[in-house]
Amino acid sequence: MRPWNEIDWDQPRPSLRELIDSWPSITWEPSPIDHPAFDLYVDEVRAVYSNGGCLVGRWRATSYSDTTAWFMSRNRLDEYEMQRVLLDHPTVRDDLAELKIPAVLDRMPGGLEEQAGGSLLLDGLLARALTLGGAYDNYPGTAAAAKALAHEAVVALTEERYEDFRLDTTYLAWTPWFFDIAWDNTLVLTDMAKAEMTVICMTDTD
Repeated sequence: MRPWNEIDWDQPRPSLRELIDSWPSITWEPSPIDHPAFDLYVDEVRAVYSNGGCLVGRWRATSYSDTTAWFMSRNRLDEYEMQRVLLDHPTVRDDLAELKIPAVLDRMPGGLEEQAGGSLLLDGLLARALTLGGAYDNYPGTAAAAKALAHEAVVALTEERYEDFRLDTTYLAWTPWFFDIAWDNTLVLTDMAKAEMTVICMTDTD
């Protein structure tokens, strides 16, 4: 299988039929994030979002077609509907059962939108989620401490291979798990080198 960050310029553009047929051919397997720096960040978020929570999952595409690679290598995730394909897979639905993913998903769930700065922005977004605080609880540390904590979490996620990642975000309540008030946050981080996708969801309520 060709990595998602390597383009085969000789491969013709797949047809719409080939695109659709490629969706169920992707095999996703859990790829646990086993790193104390990331666990520490998640624990802090859950303490701040005490009436809501933080859900996390990462999965690797262990098999996929050349059609999938064609779209991914050209950063055409929106056109391919990759976020929907991931979140609609039975393995992901089971792993994120608490998220209550709807039976029918939009092409871009929750209006997920690519962030131009990619993973270079991620530590700032994660730090911001902490420093803004939840409905009743605030992060006890300084903004600098939150930034440092978020940075280490991002290093754990990316291994500082920032150029290999795409970041999509939304602040909409796209499943019943979100409280749809002010603290809804979804981040989808795509690792083009390893064919992995990480989903981080946060919410809180007053």
